[in-house]
Amino acid sequence: MFTLNLWLCLVLGYLLGVVFETGCVSTETNQICREGSLYRTIDGSCNNLLKPWLGMAGSVFRRILPAQYEGGDGRTPRLTGRRGARLPSPRLVSTAVHVSENHTDTTATAMLMQWAQFLDHDLTSTPKSVMEGKCCSHEMVRGGQQHPDVYTGGPCFPIIIQHDDRYFNTSDTRCMEFTRSDARTDANNTRQQYNNNTAWLDASHVYGSSQELAASLRSFKDGKLKVIVRNGEEFLPELEDPDSCFKLNHGDYCFKAGDSRVNVYPGLSLLHTVFLRYHNKMADRLKVTRPDWDDEKLYQETRRIVIAVIQRVTYGEFIQHILGEQAYTLLHGHHVYDPNIDPTLSNVFSTAAYRFGHSLVPDGLTISGQYVPTASLLLRPSYVLSSFKQLTEALLSEPCQKPDRYYSQEMTDKMFEKPDKPRTGFDIVALNVQRGRDHGLPGYNDWREFYGLARKTFQTLDSGRAKFKQVYDSAEDIDLYSGAISEAPVRGGAVGELYSRILSEQFTRLKYGDRFWFENVNDVTSFTPQQVAEISKISLAKVICETVPGIGGVQRNPFRPIGSENPRVACGFLPDINVEILCATPSPIYHK
Repeated sequence: MFTLNLWLCLVLGYLLGVVFETGCVSTETNQICREGSLYRTIDGSCNNLLKPWLGMAGSVFRRILPAQYEGGDGRTPRLTGRRGARLPSPRLVSTAVHVSENHTDTTATAMLMQWAQFLDHDLTSTPKSVMEGKCCSHEMVRGGQQHPDVYTGGPCFPIIIQHDDRYFNTSDTRCMEFTRSDARTDANNTRQQYNNNTAWLDASHVYGSSQELAASLRSFKDGKLKVIVRNGEEFLPELEDPDSCFKLNHGDYCFKAGDSRVNVYPGLSLLHTVFLRYHNKMADRLKVTRPDWDDEKLYQETRRIVIAVIQRVTYGEFIQHILGEQAYTLLHGHHVYDPNIDPTLSNVFSTAAYRFGHSLVPDGLTISGQYVPTASLLLRPSYVLSSFKQLTEALLSEPCQKPDRYYSQEMTDKMFEKPDKPRTGFDIVALNVQRGRDHGLPGYNDWREFYGLARKTFQTLDSGRAKFKQVYDSAEDIDLYSGAISEAPVRGGAVGELYSRILSEQFTRLKYGDRFWFENVNDVTSFTPQQVAEISKISLAKVICETVPGIGGVQRNPFRPIGSENPRVACGFLPDINVEILCATPSPIYHK
């Protein structure tokens, strides 16, 4: 039997001719969403039974403020400021404002940076426009002109670099490739970008956001995921595209996971591997407890637990470090699901605010006694395959940088630079600034005013006043990404007052708008109170202990350095989940 809401949804879809677009039918099964389903769909559909398309992969990003495209035409990136002056090159903004200084955060480990990136790849992935060839040319460098695509809606929007740049200063390197995000045109003829991943905090980076990808990651035996075994240890399967990473040693290969960016940084690949192993270990434990469960049941139950664990770590351990006092309402109080909340990721969250983590990246890590600069870590799976324990220890013991306007030159000059080929990399700050303009994000001050904060002048900026004035014609022209990351942190947190508001708003929606949230009660999707209590015992420290052979012990809070208030604890003394309770049959209230 259909529910009334679903029936109305189908009728509406029929009348509008958009049944599959609105999500009344799950894209992965072509079946009507069932209220009695215990498990999430892979593509994120059918979470909200009133609006089954909310949060599903392929959703257009939510706009908080209307897009500001050049001349109000709905498609051309922001190019000029309030007084008509051309906006500064994003590379100039990077080199002048976001200089490289060592501002180590003595209160946070590199694992904080790593979880931020791992979480980001669960929530958001903005696809680029499809194109052939390159955008850059010598003619553009000589003339300093915009690529013609910029004015026609085409894919190219390259960054032209000034002749006296500190690193990219030859005719072959003074144009940085940049492809615009893929987009859809809305009813007002305005360009809107979309999310390739599900919006939910649902471990889609582990399991995939499409049925095809999810199936390719499964072994279809005992509920487990595919692995490659090296020296008795499980590693991620091999990606079909062998050119997605740099191979240092014989036997290296590129990893495959639920998100295509898995190879970007060894610490990211490590966390992917950690949760691959955790899934398979949990599946083994469930099979022992419930030998009557088949492969599908074991997979879905294990996936459900892993998602709950990632939610628990994110909201129970991570968010407070970022938001400080702003996180209070997210961490306390009874969880009540609200189907009226739209969890769709906002464009500003994905394009600017959650990119604060790029400022956390350190200059390098010391692995097995050898210091490795960050540029020499990127896209290199070798450190995961050969030094798993040592890489884990580096993330747990070495500090990250403070999230401020200072960035490592490893990320602003040499990001993804090809081995032995200088000046072939990218600048993460320049790319982020350009991406904001590509998406038509309003300027920094417009966002401050929207959130009830005072507009800034050059004189009232928290940091870099002279630097901003050097490159921008007016404080009203400052790009959101650049201005917000330069704010002083909120009390007890890492980001400034503007980013803290944008992030808090989104994380609130993701928690209270999720029908499958692990703390949700009185629904067929719910864990029992006893099961929630078991999940709440788990910590990232215990997950690491379970998946990193020979680690021995971990500080209770891996995001903080070891100290008197955060001691290193032997693995055997860290609380674990009681699998028998997780396998127990729920009372009737949890199975309507």
